[in-house]
Amino acid sequence: MLSRLMTRREQGVLLFVGLAIVAGALSLYWYRSAQMPAQPPAGIASPVAETPPAPAPSVLPIPEVVPPLPAAPPEIELAVSVAGAVRKPGLYRLDGDPRVQDALDAAGGLSDEADVSDINLAAKIIDGTTLSIPTRAEAGGFPDGQSAAAINPPGYTIRGWQDDAEVAVDASPVASEAPEPGGAAQINLQTATQEQLETLPGIGPKLAASILQYREEHGFATVDDLKEVSGIGDKRFEAVLPFVHVE
Repeated sequence: MLSRLMTRREQGVLLFVGLAIVAGALSLYWYRSAQMPAQPPAGIASPVAETPPAPAPSVLPIPEVVPPLPAAPPEIELAVSVAGAVRKPGLYRLDGDPRVQDALDAAGGLSDEADVSDINLAAKIIDGTTLSIPTRAEAGGFPDGQSAAAINPPGYTIRGWQDDAEVAVDASPVASEAPEPGGAAQINLQTATQEQLETLPGIGPKLAASILQYREEHGFATVDDLKEVSGIGDKRFEAVLPFVHVE
C-alpha cells in the first residue's frame, strides 16, 4: 500500500535518509568509545598512579653574625723636651706609656759626660715637661751648681721622688698643730729638739735628724741656712719658714 502512496523516487530518498541516520549514530558511538578510557575487567582494580613525593623544603644556611671588633683605643701622645747631656736635645713626642729611658733613647742616648746617678729611669713621662740630664761633677755640671733634682720634676729624679714620698709619710695631725706665724711659740733652730722639729709642716723624723746634724756641723746663722739641709727644697722651706727663727 505504501508503494502505492509513494513513488519510487520518494522511496529512494526515504531510504537514503534512514541510512544516513544510522551511519551518523554509528559514527557518534565510535567517536565516544574512542574518547573513553578502557575499563579493566570486573574484579581487577585499576592501577592507581603514584603521586611523586613532594620535594623537601630547601633550607637556606643562616648567615653567621660576626660582632664588630671593638675599636682600638686611641694612643696617647706625650710631648717632652729633653735637654742637657744627651746626643740630640730637643722636643720629642712619645706614644703609649713612655718612661724616662724612652725619652733618652729618642734623644739619641746619653752623651759621654752625662751623669744619671740621680735620674729615675723608670719614671713616667709627664706631658709638657722638660727632662734635663746633668753632666758629671768634674765636667762642670749645670750652671750655678744646680743638681738634677733642682732642675727636673720631682718624679724624674731619685732624690725628688724620695722627698715627695717622705712628705706624704711625714704628713700627720701633729704637723697641723704647728705654731702660728710670728707667734711667741716659733721654734728656734739653734735650740730646737727632735720632737719640736717634727711638729713643723712636712718635717718627719728623718728630716728632723738631718737638721740637728747640720746644726752640730755648721750651726744656723740665719733661717735661710735651713735650705742647705739635704732634703729641704724650696717648697718645703716656704712651708716651714713662718714657724722658725734663729736667735
